[in-house]
Amino acid sequence: MIFDPILQSLSAMVYTAIDTFYLTDKQLKNTPSRKDGIDEATEITLRRYGCDLIVESGILLKVPQQVMGTGQVLFHRFYCKQSFACFNVKRVAASCIWLASKLEENIRSVKQVLKAFHKMENLPIELFDVSSKKYSELETDLKRCELQVLKEMGYICHVELPHKLMTVYLGILQAPSHMTQEAWNLANDSLRTTLCVRFKSHVVACGVIYAAARRCYVPLPENPPWWKAFETSKKEIDEVCRVLAHLYSLPKPQYVHVCKEDGSFTMCLNDANTMKVSSIIREIKAESVSEDEEQRTERERERQKGCKRDRFGKGKGTRRC
Repeated sequence: MIFDPILQSLSAMVYTAIDTFYLTDKQLKNTPSRKDGIDEATEITLRRYGCDLIVESGILLKVPQQVMGTGQVLFHRFYCKQSFACFNVKRVAASCIWLASKLEENIRSVKQVLKAFHKMENLPIELFDVSSKKYSELETDLKRCELQVLKEMGYICHVELPHKLMTVYLGILQAPSHMTQEAWNLANDSLRTTLCVRFKSHVVACGVIYAAARRCYVPLPENPPWWKAFETSKKEIDEVCRVLAHLYSLPKPQYVHVCKEDGSFTMCLNDANTMKVSSIIREIKAESVSEDEEQRTERERERQKGCKRDRFGKGKGTRRC
C-alpha cells in the first residue's frame, strides 16, 4: 500500500507523455486539406463518411466497439496531418480499422478487411478473387497506407476513448439505465466529429453525460456543479454539446471525390465486369475442353466396338486390335 501513490503517479506520467495529440481551434481551421483548397463543409463530410465506413466495416468484421472507436480516432488524427486531396478516404479508413484491430488485440486479416470493403461496394462476393492482380494491388496499398498512418502518428497510437470514464462517472452520479444508454450512444456519435482531437476523453465524457441528462430529463447536482469533480469546465461541456447538436443537423454523408488518385479502393465495377468476362471465357473454354473429351471418349468407344466385331467375325481379312 505504501507504493500505491508512487505507482499511480508513474501511471499518470506515462499517460500524460503519450496522450498528447490535441489541436487548437486555430490549427483545425488550417489543416492540410484546407491548404489544398478543400472547404470546411467538404472536410467535415469526408470525415463523417470515413467514420461511417469504419463503423460499417467493423460491423461486417464483427469487432468490438473499442476497435471501431480506436479506428475512428486514428482516422481523425491522420487527416489532421495529411490532406484528403492526397490520400484516398476509403484506403485510409480500411487501414485504420485494420490497424485498430491489431492495437486492440482483436486482429483481422488483410483478406477479411478487403472482403468487407468489397461487400460495402455492393459487388458480388463471387468476384472477390484473391488470386487476381487487382487483389494483390489492394493488399499492397493497404499495407503501405498503414505504414503511412503509423509514420504520421510517430508510431504512438495510444487512444483513450471517453466510454470508460463516462461509465465510471455515470456510476458515481447514480444515473438511471436509460440515461446511461443515451450517453453511450452520444459517445459513439462523438467519434464522428473532431472532438477526439480537440478535448481529452474526460471532457468528452462529461459533455455527453450533460447532453444525455438533458435529453432524458434527469437532474444532476449543480450546487456544487458535478462537472467540477471531474476537472471539466462548463465552457468545454457547452462546446461538446454544440458540436453534437450540429452533427445531428447534418444529412447522411456522401462520398465527395477530391483525391488526386483513384477514388475506388475496392474491385470497382469495371474490374468486376472484367473479372466476370474472364470468368465467362474460362467457363466457355472449360466447356469446349469437356466437349472435346466427350467426343474423344465416344470415338474410342466406337473403335472398341468395331474391334470386338472384327475379332469374332468370320472369314479372311479379320482385323486384329
